[in-house]
Amino acid sequence: MTNPVVDNDQILCANLREATLLLVAALDTPGTAPGLAAPSSRTYEMHAGAEVFFATAAQSIPVRRFGDVIVRPTGADPSQRNGGGTVYLQVDSLGCARLSPLGLYNPNSALVLEDQADTAGLSGAFVTGYTHDAAAPVCGETRVFHVVTRN
Repeated sequence: MTNPVVDNDQILCANLREATLLLVAALDTPGTAPGLAAPSSRTYEMHAGAEVFFATAAQSIPVRRFGDVIVRPTGADPSQRNGGGTVYLQVDSLGCARLSPLGLYNPNSALVLEDQADTAGLSGAFVTGYTHDAAAPVCGETRVFHVVTRN
């Protein structure tokens, strides 16, 4: 039985602590969780291991902050979707900048960057941010990605 609130994307859960050597590759695991409601508003941070190329028993897996999950009495805000990960920058022939998750080579995966002038250091960077509907179209699209942090 499927839950109509949750999409059917497969999410990889790899137990990396037991691996002695990992293949150098990027994995993108998109998925959507159902909207959360709670008696009072709370914010939780999302953390996960990221960018591990070689793992041994002597090394710890680096943990990065991917963003926030907010629960509130009214339920989820469908206008915004938080996300984070390593991205690469694409600029088309018209000069429009888009971000794609590293390792996800689907032509439809690129998201228009909200701030087209702020592209320095974005290729190969780990970013956090959110998608939302812009007040005015950017590169002809209203669904854009707003970068919150990068490193």
